[in-house]
Amino acid sequence: MNTDHLYDVIIVGAGPVGLATAIALYQRGITNILVIDQTQEFRPVGQIVDLLPNGLKALRYIDEQTYQSVRQTDSSSSPTTNTQTNSATKKGLWHHKNLQGEILRTAPLSFDDWLERYGAGRVSSNWYELQTTLRNKLPSHLIAISCRCLEVNQQQDKVKITYIPRGMTTNPFAHWEMEKPALTPPPTISDVELPNSDINHQYLYAKLVVAADGINSAIRQNLYCGTPLQDWANPQYSGFTAIGCFKTSNVPEALDQALENTYLQGERIVTLNLDYSQLQQAPSPRIIVTRKPDKALGYLLHTPLTVGVLTDKLASEVIQIAMDALTKADFPAMLVELISFSDPEKLLHRAYYLQPANIPLEEQLIWSQGRVVLAGDAAHGMPPFTAQGANQGFEDASLLGTLITKIINNQGLDDLNQIAQAFKQYEQIRRPFMVKMQEVTLHSYHLSQSQWEDYNDWVYGRDIAQICQGL
Repeated sequence: MNTDHLYDVIIVGAGPVGLATAIALYQRGITNILVIDQTQEFRPVGQIVDLLPNGLKALRYIDEQTYQSVRQTDSSSSPTTNTQTNSATKKGLWHHKNLQGEILRTAPLSFDDWLERYGAGRVSSNWYELQTTLRNKLPSHLIAISCRCLEVNQQQDKVKITYIPRGMTTNPFAHWEMEKPALTPPPTISDVELPNSDINHQYLYAKLVVAADGINSAIRQNLYCGTPLQDWANPQYSGFTAIGCFKTSNVPEALDQALENTYLQGERIVTLNLDYSQLQQAPSPRIIVTRKPDKALGYLLHTPLTVGVLTDKLASEVIQIAMDALTKADFPAMLVELISFSDPEKLLHRAYYLQPANIPLEEQLIWSQGRVVLAGDAAHGMPPFTAQGANQGFEDASLLGTLITKIINNQGLDDLNQIAQAFKQYEQIRRPFMVKMQEVTLHSYHLSQSQWEDYNDWVYGRDIAQICQGL
């Protein structure tokens, strides 16, 4: 990293979306780029990320070799694994059932089923392994860590990025909390700035900046401050919080068998919620129950809670809050009892936040300002109910990679009109889709099987390569 150098593009955020954007540029011959991130080191964090046909199609358009490498990160099974495992996975189904165990809708789990229908499969990847795979597709000198971005200042011919060369802090909007400490009040950009001194401040310069720094984006806060977008500088609480234990302990055999016979019935995962008629009345809990390879049970509860209710709570208190939520919603006693066997050391929770795409400001771009553009969760973060966060981010990356390459190849880095037109085109293509995507995500548990099939065709049947090639 050269602080005196003027980069063509700096990408803030070395998560999957930021790295995919960098790969899209690098593979198209744009090498005067830099990815910066606040982390002090790349380490195993995060949960499983489901990459679905639309995200995989975007990756394939970005770079074929990257797509093939990501396919190999599948933590479940793929067509390249042994025949016995693949055969078992091919039969796997993810049922959504009501509390009586009746199927409401079903989705396949195998790569081949998705591939046959939509031209791309389904890959469940560990977040860190996915990040590492993408990072390894770029020369190491194009990635700089320990760069904590504070603000961007747009000058006439470039952007000045002010950062602190130090490590990351917890992002309460996007990370899972273990038993202690619990969720703390959300920070804003003013919370992380140093006192009135720039002794520790350092600077980078670029013609363009892509902000892929997540739902609690420092750059979005900076861009929106003092503008009509001020009210949307910070993400909004979605109304839902997740409480999970991916491996319970000491579940009695009778309870295990009751859950197996009533709900799982040989499958490794099932989602349970109220009947559709009841779902229309008010937000309600829904619980995902999983069977691990070692036969242990796990669960992930999504439930409406007041924001901050889990702050500073002990594991025993979090477990009780989860049990009370199911009891209040008249869930069967066996599901309440399952939660009581949560392993406190494996208990986690997270409040889900939303960065709305439907900000009601007409005739104004909300995802870009001058030479700076937002991508991924920084632009449109949402709860993971439809597993579209990373997938939609990859679509952003494919589009931005195409448009920024076009700007550079057309010698347009000093042409603000050309830059503005490209970022406007990006938002005109992506934002209306994300408005609808967020709406479906927040109400996805209401969808019947036929509505779910229509949703799948709408999202996965699109060809992002064709869209990008038409620009």
